[in-house]
Amino acid sequence: MLHFIRERAQGWVAWFIVGLISIPFALWGVNSYLTGPSDAVTATVNGGPIKQVEFQRAFQQYRDRLRESMGSEFDPDILEGMAVKQSVLDGLIDQKLLLAANNSLGQQVSDSVVNNLIRSNPSFQQDGIFDSERYRMALARVGFSPASYEAQFRQDLLAQELTNNIQQSALVTSFAIDNIVRLEKQTRDIAYGVIAAQSLLEQIEVSNDDVQAYYDANKSNYIAPERLAVDYIELSVAELAKTVEIDEQLLQQFYADNQDQFVGPEQRRASHILIEGDDADALATAMTIKQRLDNGEDFAALAAELSDDTGSANEGGDLGLFQRGVMETAFEDAAFSLSEGDISEPVKTEFGYHLIKLTAIESSQGKSFADAHGDVESSYRYQQAEDLFYEQAELLADLSYENPDNLDVVSEELSLEIKTSEAFTRDGGIGIASDKKVASAAFSDDVLNNELNSAVIELSKTHLVVVHKNKHILASQLPFDSISPAIEEQLKFEYARDKASEQGKTILAKLESGEPAASLFLDQDWHAVQSYERTSSDISQQVLQQAFSISKPDNEARYTGFTASNGNYIVVKVSAVTDGDPRTATVEERDGLQSYLIRANGSSELQAFIASLRADADIEVFTKNLR
Repeated sequence: MLHFIRERAQGWVAWFIVGLISIPFALWGVNSYLTGPSDAVTATVNGGPIKQVEFQRAFQQYRDRLRESMGSEFDPDILEGMAVKQSVLDGLIDQKLLLAANNSLGQQVSDSVVNNLIRSNPSFQQDGIFDSERYRMALARVGFSPASYEAQFRQDLLAQELTNNIQQSALVTSFAIDNIVRLEKQTRDIAYGVIAAQSLLEQIEVSNDDVQAYYDANKSNYIAPERLAVDYIELSVAELAKTVEIDEQLLQQFYADNQDQFVGPEQRRASHILIEGDDADALATAMTIKQRLDNGEDFAALAAELSDDTGSANEGGDLGLFQRGVMETAFEDAAFSLSEGDISEPVKTEFGYHLIKLTAIESSQGKSFADAHGDVESSYRYQQAEDLFYEQAELLADLSYENPDNLDVVSEELSLEIKTSEAFTRDGGIGIASDKKVASAAFSDDVLNNELNSAVIELSKTHLVVVHKNKHILASQLPFDSISPAIEEQLKFEYARDKASEQGKTILAKLESGEPAASLFLDQDWHAVQSYERTSSDISQQVLQQAFSISKPDNEARYTGFTASNGNYIVVKVSAVTDGDPRTATVEERDGLQSYLIRANGSSELQAFIASLRADADIEVFTKNLR
């Protein structure tokens, strides 16, 4: 795919986050289903209210979706502040405006469409069939009736239809695609020279007065942040498992009760011949090969000659050993129904038609108690520890809450050691503080200022922690002597960078006036002209970016200069530009570009439409109610 697509693909990750912050339209329906008795209003749209309870439910739904999408990376702190709340409200306002536009256009969704979509929703089905009781119960759990749900669902379908119509109206011409291909496949003849900051360092002297002056002017940058050390108690299945007492008779009983855990599954070895396609011709080809096999021809030879599975054809079609649950269902069912040496009739899967030869069977094999002793003991310990964990988890929560001033009672009652962490900042630290949830709880008002035990912190489903303040170290100014060497090195680098820039700009001016590069650079510092694409990897990306940002040269080369991230000053020369040939773009590349442009243009048109609705609307926001 073209560099254009790759660049924008990275952008789509960012747009995904923006989309989350902006509240996707897909969430509107759920947001507006949930209304309540509160009369507080967060905004009005053309006189119609968006009540506070509607906003609160929308915000909670957004939070749930964000947590689900981010998993363990979810951080509640990203939802703090007014910006996110305003974004949620903006989504609700846009919804109201689009619904009003729907009504003015006279769009409708039939009862049959609403009914069919609801009945086909897996959430409302039992064993694949719509269940009215399950439907009513599911709605009741989120606080609305079938009638209110269906009315709102109809509105959501109307809004979605309008947005789809707008987005799908975007057109992309072949001319636009050709222009992008010309740019993306463009090559440039580039030469460049380097004035290395590193080579100038030995010429740089930094006085103590310079270092002191810099320190005095930037004291706020040299503050040791506040830190906190905590006492904590951990409860985990892994640690409890180590304390479980082992009785051989109990282990033998556990082995007998759970013997299937220590038995390996039956495995089969098969070879196949694959004919790709799902039409009559593919089936006819498979049947012809089957006849040849029935007539005595060698399976491996025919697989090497005729199989469309190039990965196994050279091995005579051999697929190795496999157990159930590995292969596609139809293939697996056929393989496990054969006797050793048998060849199946053609078996259809999503890949095409297969002829399967079963070449070996390895029966399931169980381990004796003696052979499985280590696995049996591990499984037994974990099971016992898991049961104990859930019992002690409840006690941990109760005892730490009922005795909030320290962890002594918890430690004594549960026989758990009180440990002490290294000091860490609000951003976390090492050990137990590497988990953001621990740092957040430790710096909470209850723990830090009121010196109470934290609530139980769930690090994982099988690992809990309670923390208590041990030592609080306030933020402090770092002494000059401790950081002066670092400041000296920093100033040397900055002075060398500035000196390289000064020399580079002088050379740049001389090149632009016509002096040859050979007279201004040493051989090792000047890189002769080569042709590069936007995606070239054998040149610095910073140089490449600068070279492709220069306007096309006319009769004479164009120059530019910049300071690179490593402090070097780079002079860049572009002597020629050659546009890409649209005819060289593959069908896949053109289709990818077209899809991207349709999405981008459609999104722009939708945003423009919403902006026009907002411009004509009377919208009033009551910020004080956004809570």
